[in-house]
Amino acid sequence: MDEVKQTAVPTPTRELKPKMRFEGTVVKIDLSGALIDIGAERPGLLHISQMLIEGQPRINRVADVFSVGSKVTVWVRNVDVDKKLISLTMFEPPLYDWNDLKQAMQVSGHVTRVADFGAFVDFKGPREGLIPAGNLSRERINKPSDVISEGQEVNAWVVSVERKRERIGLSLLEPPALSWEQVKKGHTYKGKITRLERFGAFVDIGAERDGLVHVSELAPGFIQDPSELVQVGEEVDVKVLEVDRRKRQIQLSMKDLIAEKLQEDEAGEEALPTSFEQAFRSAQKPAESPRAERAPSPVLKQEEKKRQLQEEIMRRTIEQHQSQR
Repeated sequence: MDEVKQTAVPTPTRELKPKMRFEGTVVKIDLSGALIDIGAERPGLLHISQMLIEGQPRINRVADVFSVGSKVTVWVRNVDVDKKLISLTMFEPPLYDWNDLKQAMQVSGHVTRVADFGAFVDFKGPREGLIPAGNLSRERINKPSDVISEGQEVNAWVVSVERKRERIGLSLLEPPALSWEQVKKGHTYKGKITRLERFGAFVDIGAERDGLVHVSELAPGFIQDPSELVQVGEEVDVKVLEVDRRKRQIQLSMKDLIAEKLQEDEAGEEALPTSFEQAFRSAQKPAESPRAERAPSPVLKQEEKKRQLQEEIMRRTIEQHQSQR
């Protein structure tokens, strides 16, 4: 809500904008409405149809509710600069107009009604928005009233805006950082591994669905199980191989980026290696004779096994790369 406009100098009509709020004073009353002094060059007109009195759904006579000198809160409805005409209203204007609403923007409001198909939310827009039942929770629900109730304050995101049909679709689920249109073949992203299966690793790149790095795309060479190379929660760089919007599937690769990195390194464009790359590069260094002062723990054995596997993959990758030169 805009702050109350207060000034001792008359405000030029050209500086008035719709939705500006004023505390005005009634200076004249007639059958059609009242003239309100808001500190502008001339009084504004508050038409009887724009008057709002609590407990009176309909006003028949202006003189019944206002008199000269009455104080009234009004908002600028329209301004005709050429004719210096100011139209006022007592109805608080919406916070958002149709042109203000964009997909994925966040709004706040309260639930006005809950139905079997969803919930209506007043967020001070041009009209209430509807949250369909499917956009209330990521979990399966029996009915909307199980997760939302009338009067509840909510934060929602705009999903769709149909001005001609005067419909606004909302969602309680935060939209993904990447839309399907933004995820394209050949693009690279930094993501986090969310799940491991025998056939590959799922990576969250900020899209609606996690992408899949097939086991054959994890690294050059043979990988028997993804857990031998990566783990859940690990951040990795991936490249988009294919995007199937109809099936909601994203195919990713890690080995392409590893191969590209090797080519850059050989060209002398060295960068700070990641922990993943360091494990591979260790295969190029001569092994040192370890001092077996005490038996290694099971965790160290597992780490050593993983390191040896990575070194073997790296060795085969280098041999394959050199044979192709």
